Amino acid sequence: MRFEELIRTVDANINQMVSLSVLNLVQLGIKHGILKIVASRPSYNDLLSQIKVPNKPLLKRLVEHLKALGIIEETPNSLILNGFSYVLTFPKEDYMLLLPDWIPIWEEIYKMIDFALISYDHPYVLMDFDKDADFWDMRLSSSFHSVYRVGILKLGEIKEDSYVLDLGCGSVSPIYFGKFISEDGKYLGIDYSPGLLEIARSRVEREGLPVELKEMDVTLIKPKTRYDVAIMSFLLEYVENRREVLRKVLDALNSGGKLIIVDAFRDEFENIEAMEFFEGLNSSFVGYPARGEVKRLILEEGFDVSFEDYGRSFLVVKKL
Repeated sequence: MRFEELIRTVDANINQMVSLSVLNLVQLGIKHGILKIVASRPSYNDLLSQIKVPNKPLLKRLVEHLKALGIIEETPNSLILNGFSYVLTFPKEDYMLLLPDWIPIWEEIYKMIDFALISYDHPYVLMDFDKDADFWDMRLSSSFHSVYRVGILKLGEIKEDSYVLDLGCGSVSPIYFGKFISEDGKYLGIDYSPGLLEIARSRVEREGLPVELKEMDVTLIKPKTRYDVAIMSFLLEYVENRREVLRKVLDALNSGGKLIIVDAFRDEFENIEAMEFFEGLNSSFVGYPARGEVKRLILEEGFDVSFEDYGRSFLVVKKL
Protein backbone atom coordinates (compact mmCIF):
# COMPACT_ATOMS: atom_id res chain seq x y z
CA MET A 1 0.00 0.00 0.00
CA ARG A 2 1.37 3.42 -0.96
CA PHE A 3 1.91 5.80 1.94
CA GLU A 4 -0.68 8.33 0.72
CA GLU A 5 -3.24 5.55 0.38
CA LEU A 6 -2.37 4.29 3.84
CA ILE A 7 -3.09 7.69 5.40
CA ARG A 8 -6.36 7.98 3.47
CA THR A 9 -7.34 4.49 4.61
CA VAL A 10 -6.97 5.38 8.29
CA ASP A 11 -8.89 8.63 7.84
CA ALA A 12 -11.67 7.03 5.79
CA ASN A 13 -12.25 4.26 8.30
CA ILE A 14 -12.32 6.63 11.29
CA ASN A 15 -14.83 8.73 9.39
CA GLN A 16 -17.05 5.70 8.84
CA MET A 17 -16.72 4.71 12.50
CA VAL A 18 -18.05 8.15 13.39
CA SER A 19 -20.90 7.85 10.88
CA LEU A 20 -21.90 4.44 12.23
CA SER A 21 -21.75 5.83 15.78
CA VAL A 22 -24.11 8.69 14.88
CA LEU A 23 -26.65 6.28 13.42
CA ASN A 24 -26.31 3.94 16.41
CA LEU A 25 -26.76 6.82 18.83
CA VAL A 26 -29.98 7.89 17.11
CA GLN A 27 -31.12 4.28 17.11
CA LEU A 28 -30.57 4.11 20.88
CA GLY A 29 -32.61 7.28 21.28
CA ILE A 30 -35.49 5.68 19.41
CA LYS A 31 -35.17 2.21 20.94
CA HIS A 32 -35.26 3.45 24.52
CA GLY A 33 -38.07 5.91 23.89
CA ILE A 34 -35.97 9.01 24.52
CA LEU A 35 -36.90 10.86 21.34
CA LYS A 36 -40.60 10.03 21.71
CA ILE A 37 -40.69 11.38 25.25
CA VAL A 38 -38.70 14.48 24.34
CA ALA A 39 -41.30 15.24 21.66
CA SER A 40 -43.69 16.05 24.54
CA ARG A 41 -41.21 18.65 25.90
CA PRO A 42 -40.48 17.13 29.33
CA SER A 43 -38.10 18.53 31.89
CA TYR A 44 -34.71 16.81 32.12
CA ASN A 45 -35.69 15.08 35.37
CA ASP A 46 -39.04 13.97 33.94
CA LEU A 47 -37.27 12.34 31.01
CA LEU A 48 -34.85 10.47 33.25
CA SER A 49 -37.65 9.23 35.49
CA GLN A 50 -39.76 7.98 32.58
CA ILE A 51 -37.00 5.84 31.05
CA LYS A 52 -36.96 2.67 33.13
CA VAL A 53 -33.31 1.70 33.15
CA PRO A 54 -31.22 1.23 36.32
CA ASN A 55 -28.07 3.02 35.13
CA LYS A 56 -29.27 6.62 35.20
CA PRO A 57 -25.75 8.11 34.82
CA LEU A 58 -25.32 6.31 31.48
CA LEU A 59 -28.82 7.35 30.42
CA LYS A 60 -27.94 10.94 31.21
CA ARG A 61 -24.72 10.62 29.24
CA LEU A 62 -26.71 9.30 26.28
CA VAL A 63 -28.99 12.34 26.45
CA GLU A 64 -25.97 14.64 26.69
CA HIS A 65 -24.50 13.13 23.54
CA LEU A 66 -27.80 13.51 21.71
CA LYS A 67 -27.66 17.16 22.78
CA ALA A 68 -24.07 17.46 21.55
CA LEU A 69 -25.18 16.26 18.11
CA GLY A 70 -27.96 18.86 18.06
CA ILE A 71 -30.77 16.30 18.09
CA ILE A 72 -32.04 17.40 21.50
CA GLU A 73 -31.95 20.93 22.84
CA GLU A 74 -32.30 21.93 26.48
CA THR A 75 -34.24 25.11 27.22
CA PRO A 76 -34.59 26.66 30.70
CA ASN A 77 -37.77 24.67 31.33
CA SER A 78 -37.72 21.62 29.09
CA LEU A 79 -36.05 19.43 26.51
CA ILE A 80 -37.13 19.81 22.90
CA LEU A 81 -36.41 18.03 19.65
CA ASN A 82 -34.56 19.95 16.98
CA GLY A 83 -35.14 19.26 13.34
CA PHE A 84 -32.35 16.78 12.66
CA SER A 85 -31.02 15.41 9.41
CA TYR A 86 -27.83 13.49 8.82
CA VAL A 87 -26.20 12.78 5.49
CA LEU A 88 -24.01 9.70 5.30
CA THR A 89 -21.25 10.55 2.84
CA PHE A 90 -19.09 7.91 1.27
CA PRO A 91 -16.94 9.27 -1.57
CA LYS A 92 -16.50 6.81 -4.40
CA GLU A 93 -12.72 7.07 -4.11
CA ASP A 94 -13.01 5.63 -0.58
CA TYR A 95 -14.86 2.45 -1.55
CA MET A 96 -11.69 0.39 -1.78
CA LEU A 97 -10.30 1.82 1.47
CA LEU A 98 -12.95 0.51 3.84
CA LEU A 99 -11.67 -2.25 6.10
CA PRO A 100 -14.54 -4.58 7.03
CA ASP A 101 -13.26 -6.34 10.15
CA TRP A 102 -13.78 -3.43 12.57
CA ILE A 103 -17.51 -3.38 11.83
CA PRO A 104 -18.41 -6.58 13.77
CA ILE A 105 -16.41 -5.20 16.70
CA TRP A 106 -18.41 -1.96 16.67
CA GLU A 107 -21.62 -3.99 16.44
CA GLU A 108 -20.59 -5.81 19.62
CA ILE A 109 -19.87 -2.51 21.38
CA TYR A 110 -23.30 -1.23 20.34
CA LYS A 111 -24.91 -4.33 21.89
CA MET A 112 -23.03 -3.69 25.13
CA ILE A 113 -24.97 -0.46 25.70
CA ASP A 114 -28.16 -2.32 26.64
CA PHE A 115 -26.27 -4.29 29.26
CA ALA A 116 -24.43 -1.19 30.47
CA LEU A 117 -27.82 0.52 30.99
CA ILE A 118 -28.39 -2.18 33.61
CA SER A 119 -24.93 -1.71 35.13
CA TYR A 120 -21.46 -0.66 34.00
CA ASP A 121 -20.25 -3.82 35.74
CA HIS A 122 -22.48 -6.15 33.74
CA PRO A 123 -20.39 -9.16 32.57
CA TYR A 124 -21.39 -8.55 28.94
CA VAL A 125 -19.78 -5.11 28.93
CA LEU A 126 -16.30 -5.98 27.62
CA MET A 127 -14.47 -2.67 27.57
CA ASP A 128 -12.11 -2.94 30.51
CA PHE A 129 -8.47 -3.11 29.35
CA ASP A 130 -7.52 -5.76 31.88
CA LYS A 131 -10.66 -7.75 32.69
CA ASP A 132 -11.58 -7.84 29.00
CA ALA A 133 -8.06 -8.08 27.57
CA ASP A 134 -9.09 -10.75 25.05
CA PHE A 135 -11.72 -8.44 23.52
CA TRP A 136 -9.19 -5.60 23.30
CA ASP A 137 -6.61 -7.95 21.78
CA MET A 138 -9.11 -8.90 19.09
CA ARG A 139 -9.79 -5.22 18.47
CA LEU A 140 -6.10 -4.30 18.34
CA SER A 141 -5.47 -7.18 15.91
CA SER A 142 -7.88 -5.80 13.30
CA SER A 143 -6.66 -4.62 9.93
CA PHE A 144 -7.44 -0.99 10.85
CA HIS A 145 -4.90 -1.06 13.65
CA SER A 146 -2.46 -2.95 11.45
CA VAL A 147 -2.60 -0.23 8.79
CA TYR A 148 -1.75 2.65 11.08
CA ARG A 149 1.14 0.65 12.58
CA VAL A 150 2.64 0.49 9.10
CA GLY A 151 2.22 4.26 8.89
CA ILE A 152 4.03 4.72 12.20
CA LEU A 153 6.85 2.48 11.01
CA LYS A 154 7.33 4.55 7.87
CA LEU A 155 7.00 7.95 9.50
CA GLY A 156 9.37 7.00 12.30
CA GLU A 157 11.85 5.42 9.88
CA ILE A 158 12.20 2.65 12.45
CA LYS A 159 15.14 0.36 11.76
CA GLU A 160 17.33 -2.19 13.53
CA ASP A 161 19.23 0.22 15.77
CA SER A 162 16.29 2.53 16.58
CA TYR A 163 15.38 3.29 20.16
CA VAL A 164 11.57 3.22 20.35
CA LEU A 165 9.28 4.17 23.25
CA ASP A 166 5.68 2.98 22.76
CA LEU A 167 3.18 4.38 25.25
CA GLY A 168 -0.04 2.44 25.64
CA CYS A 169 1.50 -0.33 23.56
CA GLY A 170 -1.27 -2.88 24.11
CA SER A 171 -0.92 -6.52 23.11
CA VAL A 172 -0.06 -6.33 19.39
CA SER A 173 2.31 -3.42 18.74
CA PRO A 174 5.24 -4.96 20.70
CA ILE A 175 5.49 -7.98 18.41
CA TYR A 176 4.95 -5.85 15.29
CA PHE A 177 7.58 -3.21 16.01
CA GLY A 178 9.86 -5.66 17.82
CA LYS A 179 10.47 -7.53 14.57
CA PHE A 180 12.20 -4.46 13.14
CA ILE A 181 14.51 -3.92 16.13
CA SER A 182 17.81 -5.73 16.65
CA GLU A 183 19.97 -6.08 19.76
CA ASP A 184 21.60 -2.80 18.72
CA GLY A 185 18.30 -0.99 19.26
CA LYS A 186 15.64 -0.92 21.93
CA TYR A 187 11.87 -1.18 22.08
CA LEU A 188 10.16 -0.32 25.36
CA GLY A 189 6.41 -0.81 25.50
CA ILE A 190 4.48 0.71 28.39
CA ASP A 191 0.90 -0.13 29.31
CA TYR A 192 -1.05 -0.19 32.57
CA SER A 193 -3.03 -3.33 31.67
CA PRO A 194 -1.35 -6.49 33.02
CA GLY A 195 -3.79 -8.55 30.93
CA LEU A 196 -2.74 -6.97 27.63
CA LEU A 197 0.94 -7.08 28.60
CA GLU A 198 0.66 -10.78 29.44
CA ILE A 199 -0.62 -11.45 25.93
CA ALA A 200 2.14 -9.29 24.42
CA ARG A 201 4.84 -10.89 26.56
CA SER A 202 3.88 -14.43 25.54
CA ARG A 203 4.16 -13.42 21.88
CA VAL A 204 7.50 -11.63 22.06
CA GLU A 205 9.02 -14.43 24.15
CA ARG A 206 7.83 -17.01 21.65
CA GLU A 207 9.48 -15.03 18.85
CA GLY A 208 12.59 -14.21 20.90
CA LEU A 209 12.31 -10.49 20.16
CA PRO A 210 14.43 -7.80 21.89
CA VAL A 211 11.39 -6.18 23.48
CA GLU A 212 11.05 -4.77 26.98
CA LEU A 213 7.57 -4.38 28.46
CA LYS A 214 6.69 -2.41 31.55
CA GLU A 215 3.40 -2.26 33.44
CA MET A 216 2.90 1.40 34.31
CA ASP A 217 0.53 4.34 34.02
CA VAL A 218 2.05 6.54 31.31
CA THR A 219 1.65 9.61 33.53
CA LEU A 220 4.26 8.12 35.88
CA ILE A 221 7.02 7.51 33.34
CA LYS A 222 10.50 8.84 34.09
CA PRO A 223 12.56 7.75 31.06
CA LYS A 224 16.31 7.57 31.66
CA THR A 225 17.12 6.45 28.12
CA ARG A 226 17.01 8.74 25.09
CA TYR A 227 14.79 7.57 22.24
CA ASP A 228 14.67 8.14 18.50
CA VAL A 229 10.94 7.53 18.19
CA ALA A 230 8.06 7.79 20.64
CA ILE A 231 4.63 6.40 19.74
CA MET A 232 1.19 7.40 21.00
CA SER A 233 -1.47 5.52 19.03
CA PHE A 234 -4.99 6.11 20.35
CA LEU A 235 -3.56 6.85 23.78
CA LEU A 236 -4.30 10.49 24.57
CA GLU A 237 -8.06 9.88 24.89
CA TYR A 238 -7.22 7.97 28.07
CA VAL A 239 -4.90 10.62 29.52
CA GLU A 240 -6.22 13.42 31.72
CA ASN A 241 -2.94 15.30 32.20
CA ARG A 242 -1.85 15.42 28.57
CA ARG A 243 0.55 18.28 29.15
CA GLU A 244 2.62 16.28 31.65
CA VAL A 245 2.82 13.18 29.48
CA LEU A 246 3.76 15.14 26.35
CA ARG A 247 6.46 16.99 28.29
CA LYS A 248 7.98 13.79 29.67
CA VAL A 249 7.96 12.07 26.29
CA LEU A 250 9.55 14.99 24.45
CA ASP A 251 12.17 15.28 27.20
CA ALA A 252 13.05 11.64 26.48
CA LEU A 253 13.61 12.18 22.74
CA ASN A 254 16.99 12.71 21.14
CA SER A 255 17.50 15.86 19.10
CA GLY A 256 15.94 15.02 15.75
CA GLY A 257 13.73 12.41 17.40
CA LYS A 258 10.06 12.07 16.49
CA LEU A 259 6.89 11.74 18.50
CA ILE A 260 4.26 10.08 16.31
CA ILE A 261 0.65 10.51 17.38
CA VAL A 262 -2.23 8.69 15.71
CA ASP A 263 -5.70 9.59 16.91
CA ALA A 264 -9.24 10.56 15.97
CA PHE A 265 -8.55 14.26 16.51
CA ARG A 266 -11.76 15.99 17.56
CA ASP A 267 -11.02 19.09 15.49
CA GLU A 268 -10.68 16.94 12.37
CA PHE A 269 -13.72 14.63 12.58
CA GLU A 270 -17.18 16.15 12.78
CA ASN A 271 -19.64 14.46 15.17
CA ILE A 272 -16.81 12.68 17.02
CA GLU A 273 -19.00 13.02 20.15
CA ALA A 274 -21.03 10.07 18.90
CA MET A 275 -18.01 7.79 18.91
CA GLU A 276 -17.00 9.09 22.33
CA PHE A 277 -20.29 7.84 23.78
CA PHE A 278 -19.47 4.24 22.92
CA GLU A 279 -15.80 4.43 23.84
CA GLY A 280 -16.93 5.87 27.18
CA LEU A 281 -17.96 2.37 28.25
CA ASN A 282 -14.31 2.14 29.22
CA SER A 283 -14.06 3.95 32.55
CA SER A 284 -10.60 5.28 31.66
CA PHE A 285 -11.83 7.10 28.56
CA VAL A 286 -11.46 10.88 28.81
CA GLY A 287 -12.29 12.09 25.30
CA TYR A 288 -10.49 12.48 22.00
CA PRO A 289 -7.81 15.17 21.87
CA ALA A 290 -7.75 18.03 19.39
CA ARG A 291 -4.73 18.29 17.14
CA GLY A 292 -4.58 21.99 17.95
CA GLU A 293 -4.62 21.24 21.67
CA VAL A 294 -1.65 18.88 21.37
CA LYS A 295 0.38 21.44 19.44
CA ARG A 296 -0.51 24.21 21.89
CA LEU A 297 0.50 22.18 24.95
CA ILE A 298 3.86 21.28 23.42
CA LEU A 299 4.65 24.86 22.43
CA GLU A 300 3.58 26.17 25.83
CA GLU A 301 6.13 23.84 27.42
CA GLY A 302 8.84 25.63 25.45
CA PHE A 303 9.99 22.80 23.20
CA ASP A 304 11.71 23.64 19.92
CA VAL A 305 9.82 21.41 17.52
CA SER A 306 8.36 21.20 14.08
CA PHE A 307 4.93 19.74 13.31
CA GLU A 308 3.95 17.65 10.30
CA ASP A 309 0.30 16.78 9.67
CA TYR A 310 -0.54 13.73 7.62
CA GLY A 311 -4.19 13.46 6.74
CA ARG A 312 -6.61 13.97 9.60
CA SER A 313 -5.28 11.38 12.05
CA PHE A 314 -1.45 11.48 12.01
CA LEU A 315 0.69 14.12 13.72
CA VAL A 316 4.49 13.98 13.75
CA VAL A 317 6.32 16.17 16.26
CA LYS A 318 10.04 16.45 15.48
CA LYS A 319 12.33 17.65 18.26
CA LEU A 320 14.82 20.14 16.86
